[in-house]
Amino acid sequence: MFSQLWHTGRSSHISNTEGAMPVSASVNPDYWLDSDHLVSAPDGWANPSPHRALEIAEIAGIVEDYRKAAERAKAAGFDGVEVHGANGYLPDQFLQDGSNHRTDKYGGSIENRSRFLLEIVEALVSVWGAGSVGVRIGPNGSWNGMSDSNPTALFGYLAEQLNRYDLAYLHIIEPRVKGNIVIEEGQAPVAAQQLRHVFNGKIIAAGGFEPDTAEAVVKSGDADLVAFGRHFVANPDLPERIRLGLPLNRYDRNTFYTFDSKGYTDYPFYSELVSA
Repeated sequence: MFSQLWHTGRSSHISNTEGAMPVSASVNPDYWLDSDHLVSAPDGWANPSPHRALEIAEIAGIVEDYRKAAERAKAAGFDGVEVHGANGYLPDQFLQDGSNHRTDKYGGSIENRSRFLLEIVEALVSVWGAGSVGVRIGPNGSWNGMSDSNPTALFGYLAEQLNRYDLAYLHIIEPRVKGNIVIEEGQAPVAAQQLRHVFNGKIIAAGGFEPDTAEAVVKSGDADLVAFGRHFVANPDLPERIRLGLPLNRYDRNTFYTFDSKGYTDYPFYSELVSA
């Protein structure tokens, strides 16, 4: 079991940060002024608070926070850690030039914009060693107001650099999904297919998979494993249902990421359905 380590960066609200202004790679007022952007807050969904750009002197402290989180995960008995570098959270805000407008060593070139995430990975590997750290990325991801002028070059470079760390896996979110919505029905797993030719280790593909398409991407060799989100929420016995070819419970998107147990702990096991 791996612990996924997050820093939401600008995708936050001051009620989550004890009144401190959220931070990001750069200041992008369009992000918090867009009423479509919602973040989880103690009282429910809220628009993100205005954010500020991290000073260069602060960045090492953020990397150190990741290292300490890795130590805590190890002490808690996890088998490894995964850094969440996708979905418009802080590492992604540094990676993509739609959100990173810096002119220092953490901005501008692809190499500079990748620096922050690679420093985090190095810190995690220093705690866990080789083979116990995973990285999650979202090539071409547009969730949370993200964009990049040349995502193929950016994520190709990043995947190549990640080969240095002997990762447990590279976890790739396909661009056909935006958050929990499939926006490109029928699109093949293009991100996994592209990065398979660059990344030397194990690849987990995620985003919009069904049991049959998951089997196909593994059979093709473009991924070694497939991660399920929506179907796992709705099917507590998902592996068994897939193995036996059983029908899946329908998921309810309206309860995703909400604030009580409804839609999380009340989906039935298949055995409960047939015995009812």
